Amino acid sequence: MSNLRRAVISLIIAFLLFTLLPLPGRTDDWEDGETAYTVTLADGSALFEIGGAVYAGDQYIAADNRLYQVTAVDERRRTAQAEPQGEEEMPDVSWLSRDEALAVYAATQKKLVALYATHSDESYVPSDGTASSPQRGGIFDVAEGLQAALEAKGVDVVLDESTHHPHDAGAYRRSRQTATKLAQRQPDALIDVHRDGIPSAAQYNDTIDGEQVTKVRLLVGRSNQNGAANRDFAKQIKAVADKAYPGLVKDIFIGKGSYNQELLPHAILLEFGTHTTSKERAVRSTTMMADVLDKALYGQVSSAAKDTSQGAGNQAAEGQGAQQSNAGSGSGIIWLLVIAAVGILAFAFLSTGTGKAMREKLMRNTSEITGGLLGKKPPDKK
Repeated sequence: MSNLRRAVISLIIAFLLFTLLPLPGRTDDWEDGETAYTVTLADGSALFEIGGAVYAGDQYIAADNRLYQVTAVDERRRTAQAEPQGEEEMPDVSWLSRDEALAVYAATQKKLVALYATHSDESYVPSDGTASSPQRGGIFDVAEGLQAALEAKGVDVVLDESTHHPHDAGAYRRSRQTATKLAQRQPDALIDVHRDGIPSAAQYNDTIDGEQVTKVRLLVGRSNQNGAANRDFAKQIKAVADKAYPGLVKDIFIGKGSYNQELLPHAILLEFGTHTTSKERAVRSTTMMADVLDKALYGQVSSAAKDTSQGAGNQAAEGQGAQQSNAGSGSGIIWLLVIAAVGILAFAFLSTGTGKAMREKLMRNTSEITGGLLGKKPPDKK
């Protein structure tokens, strides 16, 4: 086998390992078949419930913006304990009180949001008659509602209705291909549409502006290089929602795993209600959430475009809403290259057996592949 063929094969192996296997520290068993955990405080009072596994180190931003951290987990009882960490600092969204129209941004810049559903079987029992559909889950009706509401705001939306059945530990691994394909279009936001799996509909049902809707939970994966940016994006969404539609955003859960959010800094998982709420409530809430997303992504840009009294410097500072979503998109590509490089090194070491021989082999291969432009061809041994 030629050195070039070996190098190509190693790249392919590295890519397959990257796309088919979970990343270190990543958990894909979240929301594994309506397994609900109850998280309590030290005094035993319930803090929140969530459909899926909870791990020590997970964090939770409650409706009142108080931050909590999970300190202990009882997997057998499916309970966990959390401790308060103080109040989470939230973004300043005072610009929402200005009268400028969001249409200003649409005239100067294209707006694009991508949607998909990792748990493509998820459905709503009162409306769909089942919590899980083996064909097409009711969650896609919610995604279509969000798509229509965003498009009414002048946002271009790509909705990928690929299915990733079954609803098991490999769902996020399978949906990664869908998320990667959407991320390549460089959307301003990449949104994974879900519903929760807790039994109580009352924890999500609400009436906002006279409409019977479901609250929305935001989820962020903390095991990825975009974790901080994803968290900031979630906080921006909540801050806007708290001002525009108080009560719409239920809370923010920052859990162990990545949920494929390392692909873009503006990647988020939205949960519209739970399986015991009606799908109609969830669909109605998409209109409000679309308005929140539009403002969170593009509102500051629009506001700065009309507020000429602030000067160009402040306009530039405020006009970072949608563009920030692409700021870290290159990191996903860099991560792919890193994984490929590790695969090449592992292949070279296994084929040579020693570090010195591996180094000489890599130098020789690099020199031969690049025609001598890179690397140094070691002298042939006698």
